Amino acid sequence: MYKYTDYFEVYGRIMQFNKNKTEPFHRWYPFVEGYSREFIQSIIKENGKKELVCLEPFSGSGTTALELQNSGIECFSFEVNPLMYLVARVKLENRYTVERINEYLDFIYSYRTIIDVGDLKSEFKTLYQSDDKEKWNYNTEVAKAVQKLHCAIKNISDEVYRELFTVALAAILLDVSNLYRNGKCLSYKKGWKERTLTETEVFAKFDQKVKNELIVDIQKSLCQSQVDNKQKLFNMDSRIGIDEKIADNSIDLVITSPPYLNSRDYTDTYMLELKTLGFTQSNEEIRKLREQTLRSHVQIKWEDKACVDNRYLRSTLDNLEIAARKTEMWNDSIIDMIRLYFVDMQNIFKTIYKKLKKGGTIYFNVSNSAYFNVLVNTLEICASIAEGEGYTVKEIRKARNLKTSPQQKDSIRSLLEGVIILEK
Repeated sequence: MYKYTDYFEVYGRIMQFNKNKTEPFHRWYPFVEGYSREFIQSIIKENGKKELVCLEPFSGSGTTALELQNSGIECFSFEVNPLMYLVARVKLENRYTVERINEYLDFIYSYRTIIDVGDLKSEFKTLYQSDDKEKWNYNTEVAKAVQKLHCAIKNISDEVYRELFTVALAAILLDVSNLYRNGKCLSYKKGWKERTLTETEVFAKFDQKVKNELIVDIQKSLCQSQVDNKQKLFNMDSRIGIDEKIADNSIDLVITSPPYLNSRDYTDTYMLELKTLGFTQSNEEIRKLREQTLRSHVQIKWEDKACVDNRYLRSTLDNLEIAARKTEMWNDSIIDMIRLYFVDMQNIFKTIYKKLKKGGTIYFNVSNSAYFNVLVNTLEICASIAEGEGYTVKEIRKARNLKTSPQQKDSIRSLLEGVIILEK
């Protein structure tokens, strides 16, 4: 139905954020999802011109906007998660000086040694250690060290550097906690109750992050772009924000990778940082944040009955309904999630179409999924929905074959990840 192009060799090694973990600026925070800076560079090279206005609807940690900024290309971007929004803001700032960083680092050294954070309290029951709990995210000494750093940082007068040091602190939280990222969620480390990290060790990890990465990268940075994509980054749900903030017929290029249809709630992925640093202060605030995310997870029981009028999607949903009756569902909202995910995709395609110039191009990175041993061909369903909104599907580039879950592997050996190329 669609033209598939083999890009396994070209994209296979650059379609994952892991490659950014040693890259200056990108390495400042250990982002889990997304593609590497090289993917963005390959698109810039392919397009061959830099007089572009770009759009990134799902910014994540800001890889797209930063690489475009470094290449002198304007980019509007949107991110609903407040932690990721902050990480992207910090990476896009290009006015840092090592002298000011050292000045504020000395302030943190002094402040953290004299402050008394007292008894730790939180709306979140498992965040801090106490005698009446079986599990906790931080041992008491670690938690107090983290809060001493946090209090010192909050007292930095300059917002630019306050945000920079907040990201440095966020970057070490998982390491000093009792948790680790385990696929879709956070789990407790092996032997976590025996961990005996001291205040001195927590402070040392923070100091090393600042000195060995932030200062080093800023010292070596030669890029002084005249483009400021930080001012074009919005902490908004892109399904609403694009229509509000972007002028019609103004965008040349869209590069994005929406959350995959994998039932992963990315709010959960970064829950430790969200809670510790006060981005979310109650379970109700967490719920409200989840309600603003793309409907790719089952943490919210969605009441919306909308469905895209698309025969490929309808056929898939029918097959899922049949298969679900033959197996035990681990969550009864899965089929609703799939249905509403594509409602969100249609919304995004419809909104972007108005904003694209004629001849504008979208690079849309997404992966197929599988539930109840039924393939959900996300690539072709998205391509078909986009066609219905007026786009031309130029090709689908095959990037990688991803592993299926243990429950699906007997019927579906792999899931194709690809890049849909669309043109207005």
